[in-house]
Amino acid sequence: MAIQMSGLASGMDINGMVDKLVQAEKAPKQERIDRQMGDIQTDISAYGRLKESLDTMKSLMSDFRNNDALAARRADVDNSDQISVSATSSAAVGRYSVDVQQLATSHKIVSNSIDESTNFGAGSLRIGLGTTSFNVDIEPGNDKLIDIVRQINRAPDNPGIMASVIQDDLGARLVLSGDKTGASNKVRVSVDADPASDLQRFSFNASNASNPMNEMQQALDSRVVLDGLAVITSDSNQVKDAIEGVDLELKALSEGEPSTLSVSYDRDTTRMALEQFVMAYNQYFSVTQELSKYDPATQSGGPLMGDSLVRSSTNQLREAFVSPVEEAPEGLKTLSQLGITTTLEGRLEIDYDVLDRQLNQNFAGLNDFFGGRNGFARRVEDLIHSYTGITGSIRSRENSLNEQQTRLLTEQTKLDDRIESVRKRTYDQFSAMDSAMGQMNSQLTYMQSMFPTGNGGQ
Repeated sequence: MAIQMSGLASGMDINGMVDKLVQAEKAPKQERIDRQMGDIQTDISAYGRLKESLDTMKSLMSDFRNNDALAARRADVDNSDQISVSATSSAAVGRYSVDVQQLATSHKIVSNSIDESTNFGAGSLRIGLGTTSFNVDIEPGNDKLIDIVRQINRAPDNPGIMASVIQDDLGARLVLSGDKTGASNKVRVSVDADPASDLQRFSFNASNASNPMNEMQQALDSRVVLDGLAVITSDSNQVKDAIEGVDLELKALSEGEPSTLSVSYDRDTTRMALEQFVMAYNQYFSVTQELSKYDPATQSGGPLMGDSLVRSSTNQLREAFVSPVEEAPEGLKTLSQLGITTTLEGRLEIDYDVLDRQLNQNFAGLNDFFGGRNGFARRVEDLIHSYTGITGSIRSRENSLNEQQTRLLTEQTKLDDRIESVRKRTYDQFSAMDSAMGQMNSQLTYMQSMFPTGNGGQ
């Protein structure tokens, strides 16, 4: 901004006068823009809160429908030292005997004792694990036992073989361990070297009757017997779907004392899910009350007071709550039959006696009530989506408000430009006036100097 000075000729405060005139020109227009911008931002915030509270309910309904939140199962075992267990909503309710007869183990082989200083000479080891294998080329000068261990471990195509050295009273031994359990994941080593080479001491094939290396630990599958009859094997200690929807993690052998596994309906988790839904609706209701309230004492209202969108969303949700789900089982076609009802105030509340009775007697029917294309959850989801979705009513209001905000920002820019122009024009006018007054003063002073000034006649 250019440096401006007060009137030197006139003695007037030109800058102060310009500021006051410009402010008088700008104030009413700026006040209108600020007021409208504030109202728009308040409304945007209000619609955002309303949308957030509705989407919380929508998210819960999606969980009810897609993630079987109301069909949870609980799996318990009487001996957690032997097995741990998890169950999905598809697990069949019941009791099962689980006899862990064998744990899955990884393969481990060990060489006979070797002098650590031995140079093994040139050759190649082809080492395999299961169906994969890789080569390790041994060259003179890099052919001691520790060199071979490093090359095995650093091989880029190593499928999971870990080489190490153990020491005993007779010397060093090479140990090769597979990182995968199961009978199909055996370690094997073939040697391509002179028949007299010390590298031949590392050959191993489980199919051979004898080998230069010894087996420290067999590669075994796990083996479980259910209810004394069904035999299940696995290449790991994670046994999936031995019972439909139930996963087992084997930890220890049963040693003749099988564990008892119980699968039951997870009523506590389901009750909490329903409580979350009730709390989510009541939170939405509180938000609508706050946004649409009227305070007679201050004669002021919330930002959405009188907004038909708030009334329609609440009324449609209440209608959805009382309408029956035709495909649900008898005795569980409405929310009230589940023990969830609307209070006189308009909130939801739970009658736990009714709810617990339904959870105990009709648990399987909950999924029929909430799930499916025509279930309660989808009904509420679709209803909320009509308000909060991309083409929903709330989104339309927000888009309209954003457009108004953009227009006001354009108005603000135009006003700022115009005021700057007014400021410059007004300042130029006062400056010209000050200059003219300066010239007039100069002329007056000159004219006065033309008249003689005496000390009186004699």
